[in-house]
Amino acid sequence: MVILINHIELYPNLFDFFTGRGRLYASAAEGFFFLSGTVVGMVYRRRLALGMKFIFKRLWRRALELYVIAVGLTLLFTYAALITGHTAIKYGLSADTHWQHLLYNATILHYTFGWADFLSRFAILTFLAPIGIYLLSKGKWWLLVLASLAVWHFRGNNFIMAWQLIFSMAMVTGYYWNQITQRITNLKPALQSRLRRAVMVGAGVTFGFSYLSLYLMSYLQNVAGHLPQWLNHATWSWNNFDQIIWRYCDKFTLGPGRIAFFLLWFTALYLLVEKHQAAIGKYSRDWLLLLGQNSLFVYIAHSFIVFAFKLFIPAQTSIWQNFLITASALVALSAVMTARAVRNGEFNQKPFSDFYLLPVFKRDQTAVADGD
Repeated sequence: MVILINHIELYPNLFDFFTGRGRLYASAAEGFFFLSGTVVGMVYRRRLALGMKFIFKRLWRRALELYVIAVGLTLLFTYAALITGHTAIKYGLSADTHWQHLLYNATILHYTFGWADFLSRFAILTFLAPIGIYLLSKGKWWLLVLASLAVWHFRGNNFIMAWQLIFSMAMVTGYYWNQITQRITNLKPALQSRLRRAVMVGAGVTFGFSYLSLYLMSYLQNVAGHLPQWLNHATWSWNNFDQIIWRYCDKFTLGPGRIAFFLLWFTALYLLVEKHQAAIGKYSRDWLLLLGQNSLFVYIAHSFIVFAFKLFIPAQTSIWQNFLITASALVALSAVMTARAVRNGEFNQKPFSDFYLLPVFKRDQTAVADGD
């Protein structure tokens, strides 16, 4: 849902004050990669008994599915943009519109277009994932970590070489999830409390700074001519410090600062959701769980919705128009998801309920029973 709001790109729309417009020091995209890698690590550890041949076959078949969908959507959205005359609907449309060239470049994944372009990246990572599972099965997690860090170090401007680090680290996390949580829960309660507090405070302070830099600092810069000298000076000093941080938070090449902020914010968000997941499930009627269990379908559906909406968005819009258009896109996604869930009989079912967030820190069992 956050990705949908950010891809509609109508600001301000009120929703963006909750999403950060994808322009904070870390974004939902990193979470998407990390959760995918974590699930791969969890699921295929359970399937080791079926043999590595089974795992290679299953993951490579999945990679092929993602590849075919990615190439198909690129060609479909390219054709739609050209046939409708909306060639500026999204950056990245190939200047070479000869179909044989488009087909070739899309097939070798040198060209992607549309709002489902992450699928081609996931296809590559999924193809390589069995190697990681093999190393993990042999207890060579350190070799996977070192190899991933080495690839990231020499990433240059290559997206896959950069973002594979999150996916690989997540695979290790998912594979050793039980051991990790057991080690943490075995810590003394006082130490657990201090660690949790440190994570929450650190995340709150850094997220707050990033959030205020995006909204408040930008506003102050826009009205700089009307500010007193001391505030004007403070604003530009703030901007200079923010720019220094951004040197290490590049999104495409996954700067080290971005990795650090993501890990801190994701951990804090995990702890919050884990603590309140019973209430979240109750009040959302497990709708969010349903979205998570069908993430590939939701991601593909969102790409069609964004494309369709952008065909009709006027050049100039007000904040309330932005809000209504974005809200309508969210309603459209909900309607599509509801129709699919009804057709498949997924409502009131939890086929993957074992993937509910597992507690990292020990908590009072009475409180857990009461849904705290």
